[in-house]
Amino acid sequence: MNIFECLKSSFYNVFSNKMRTVLTMLGIIIGIASVIIIVAVGNGSQAAIEEEFESFGTGTLQVRLVSSRDIETRDLLTMDDYYMLKDIEGIQYISPTYSSSNAYIKLLDPTETNSANITGATGDYKYINNDTVLYGRYISDNDVEMRNNVCVIQDTTALKVFGECSENIIGEKVKIKSWRGTTKLTVVGITENTDSSSSNYSSEYPESVVMPITTCMKVFTGSNVAGISLTISDVSQSESIQENILSALSALHKNEDKYYIMDTTDMVESINSILSYVTVFISFVAAISLLVGGIGVMNIMMVTVTERTREIGIRKAIGAKNRDIRIQFITEAIILTGMGGLSGLVFGYIGAVIVGNIVGIAPVMSITAILGAVGISMLIGIIFGVAPANKAAMLDPIEALRFE
Repeated sequence: MNIFECLKSSFYNVFSNKMRTVLTMLGIIIGIASVIIIVAVGNGSQAAIEEEFESFGTGTLQVRLVSSRDIETRDLLTMDDYYMLKDIEGIQYISPTYSSSNAYIKLLDPTETNSANITGATGDYKYINNDTVLYGRYISDNDVEMRNNVCVIQDTTALKVFGECSENIIGEKVKIKSWRGTTKLTVVGITENTDSSSSNYSSEYPESVVMPITTCMKVFTGSNVAGISLTISDVSQSESIQENILSALSALHKNEDKYYIMDTTDMVESINSILSYVTVFISFVAAISLLVGGIGVMNIMMVTVTERTREIGIRKAIGAKNRDIRIQFITEAIILTGMGGLSGLVFGYIGAVIVGNIVGIAPVMSITAILGAVGISMLIGIIFGVAPANKAAMLDPIEALRFE
């Protein structure tokens, strides 16, 4: 029997009982679809995390004070640390930060407010945070020096506070309420809100307001900075620059091991590594259904061999060899699992899109996962088709012809 006759006969036998074929493929379909959904959503999560951290820019470092009971007042970061670190070679942009989440901003309806994340910073924070100015300007070093009551808000905040987002907002005032009372800030700039999740669920996310760090300290009566953010011009020099920063801070404060530096690149790699392990583990669990599906294929093929015993006897009587019978049944098993794999791929893609829309993540299909899923389904057909094929091939033609 040539290959074309074998394929023609195999397809005919597979589709002769459509309901049984669909039920047999179901385990393969579920297994492949589950793996595709998990891998696609996992890859989408990694891409979303990388995109989120890229908003800080490549080579972004965060200088922080360690969490310890041994911290003394003299160890706290101050503006003097910022002025000192500005002179370290290799630093491109640098800004101290002072944050407060215990504040509210008055909305268009004066009786309504929304929580606000207030960030005090310098002009360089625009480049560190990759902020895009839509209207007006960003806070400047002059604003920091003069402690001007100015701020930069996002476009989504402008819509909720003023009812519009346009050049007309520049020069208007926003009211920030805190435990110290209400502070009026003049809007000098509007930036783009690139966080899609906060845009979709705006009522659940606090507003983002950036103001001069000196003004922020004045409003919230603080004298220490929460941290120092910076970017470096040459990522390959990151390690040496970090050592210089830590050494300079320890020398200025006359202490040791009181500060640490967060590297966004290292954080991305660590998070992606964890996500990869989780994805592989869950995929392994989902792949168990492939094993169940393979056993189902073998079971049905065993039944098929029994049903077609007389056919096998006739074929062997007219000259079919054991090899021909074996290839025939293995081909049918491969067709069954192959169609199941392709169907699972389609359902997996649809499922990944649905899950992605629910959790707010764009799924990323992997060519490796697609080829692997189809390849594994074919391999299952070969592995679980061998036993039924051997059983069919080893039938005695005389006994097979007598079978009723």
